[in-house]
Amino acid sequence: MGIRALWDETYEALLPHALRPTDELHREYRGAVFQAWLTWHGDTTEEQLDSPVSDDQFLVLRAIEGACALAWRDALLGPVLSRHGHADHPSRPFGGPHGLWGTPARSTGTEGFHRPALPRPDRFGVEMPARPSLRDMLFRVVSNECLWTVNEIRDVHTSIVAASQAGVAPVDRVRKTVNRLCLGAWHHEVEVNQRRGWDDAEWWQYLGLERLLPWAAVALGLPGEHPDEYGHLVESVVSSTVSSSFGPWTAQALPPGFASALGEECVRLAQHKEPEWFTEVDWVGLGRQRR
Repeated sequence: MGIRALWDETYEALLPHALRPTDELHREYRGAVFQAWLTWHGDTTEEQLDSPVSDDQFLVLRAIEGACALAWRDALLGPVLSRHGHADHPSRPFGGPHGLWGTPARSTGTEGFHRPALPRPDRFGVEMPARPSLRDMLFRVVSNECLWTVNEIRDVHTSIVAASQAGVAPVDRVRKTVNRLCLGAWHHEVEVNQRRGWDDAEWWQYLGLERLLPWAAVALGLPGEHPDEYGHLVESVVSSTVSSSFGPWTAQALPPGFASALGEECVRLAQHKEPEWFTEVDWVGLGRQRR
């Protein structure tokens, strides 16, 4: 099977979990990390939980997060991984959608194991960041690539459902879905995360559209062996539609024309991959059927 089969099967395996409440999934993952912590540390008192996390505790927690994330991934995708012979490779080589099937870190291979980096002074060397408590560290575990992917699939599914109106042609559903993904990603960054600036990425990179669009292509049944190509459209569309310096986190909306242009480029790419696709397909989304 090719790479597209990996995307399709991964989407189908993770969609049921994407339809579960977000808080429920995060709670289950935090519970797994906490149980692993108790296995390593033993009983932990309230005083220990409220004390600033030590260097050793920090390193152990990061290692536990990585191990639990891998176990979580294997639990959710086990049948898919087995069908594609993933278990036959002890080194767990990188591969699959967004590298989801890869190891938590390349350092576990031939280069040896490298411990996670400890918190360091800020870039000006002025002061060390405040140490969180052990309780906060246990509550805020986030190093779970599989859980991030589930969240992306949830966003895609929500946008597709909202765009799937009766009588709307498949090509228009693609445009509507991309538009809703753009608006939803913008809302999440500006209103939910309250983003007001950035220092390490372009504004559009914060929206995560390059990760969302491949899953949308899979869910919509758009043609192409490599769904990542749909995500690669984002940067080129930004270059062609945003001609001046744009301060997105102080503005009220996405740049004019950006979302519609991105939708058109997705349609154009799909037609390039398979010119007759939009005229031959019966709209059923993932697992599309030919007439």
